[in-house]
Amino acid sequence: MRSFAERLRARLPGDCPGRLGFAAWHLDENEPVLIGQTRQVDAASTIKVLVMITALRAVQDGTMRWDSCLPLPEPGDRVGGTGVLRELHGLRSMELTDLITLMIVISDNVATNTVIDAVGCDAVTDTAVSLGCPDTQLQRHLNDMRAQAAGLDNVTTAVDQARILAALASGHALDPGTTRHALGVLARQQVRDRLPARLPWDARCWNKTGEESCLRHDVGLIGTGDRPEAVVAVLIDDLTDSRSLGIRGGPAVDYIARCGEAVHSALWST
Repeated sequence: MRSFAERLRARLPGDCPGRLGFAAWHLDENEPVLIGQTRQVDAASTIKVLVMITALRAVQDGTMRWDSCLPLPEPGDRVGGTGVLRELHGLRSMELTDLITLMIVISDNVATNTVIDAVGCDAVTDTAVSLGCPDTQLQRHLNDMRAQAAGLDNVTTAVDQARILAALASGHALDPGTTRHALGVLARQQVRDRLPARLPWDARCWNKTGEESCLRHDVGLIGTGDRPEAVVAVLIDDLTDSRSLGIRGGPAVDYIARCGEAVHSALWST
């Protein structure tokens, strides 16, 4: 019988519309399929999984609580991009658990930056190093154009993203109860146009997308029931088609969906 990696290699689409970083493996077999896996790219919103893990570790060690009430930026200081908190001017604070939900489920940038302020950029990068991901760094807030223009970037690689999610699924990133909470948040991700888009109705996907102009990412775990069985990270940049100049749609979204389908098919074929 062929291994999961062999089955996946035979099914991967070969016509990526941009520069591809890809890493995937079966969580029990640990034989990776890798393409451009160590190329450092803009992390976009995929970095939010690492921010979540860092905050949940702070809850575990007692330096923060689930119900810690964190102050939101003043309305005029709230960044744009995805999310709703920028529009809710009367809301001045929020509990950590709700901020994490908004950060992942609808990729709220204001929620993310509030959590970053609470834990610190260095702590997020330290979490990456502790999970064996030295090429992933958080250097600035999300959607901070001034910091970005000054050369501060949030960067990652496909293999780092896969390692982060594999560590979460295996219980190496967080304790069992906190792991269940983190996976439950990822399962409620509302952007479903990439890795989950072509999966059958009974499949499960715990994922986090990222998008910017000329860039589309998705990283996730795929399986059935409550058990993730494979990890996959697909990071695509250098997109040149007109649809990818914005932050929605484009051929890379379709390509990533086909990668998710390939992973699921490799799990269940022989």
